[in-house]
Amino acid sequence: MFDHPQVLAEGLVGTFEHSRAGSYRGLRKPLKFSAAPGPEPFAAPSPGQHTNEILSGIGYTAERIAEFRNLGVIPS
Repeated sequence: MFDHPQVLAEGLVGTFEHSRAGSYRGLRKPLKFSAAPGPEPFAAPSPGQHTNEILSGIGYTAERIAEFRNLGVIPS
């Protein structure tokens, strides 16, 4: 599918950089609207990439998050 001439002509395939997976080809935006272009697609986050932001956002302190990490509750 990624090499089909129509897919390529429509610009539906992009190359993304992922911190663990490296470079890979995937689908860009399948729909385009001139009045609301929306954000450019991006690689999926790595597992645990946003753990600190999420836990601190719901009230956990940096010390408590570090304790979770030391206990193996969340990935290090």
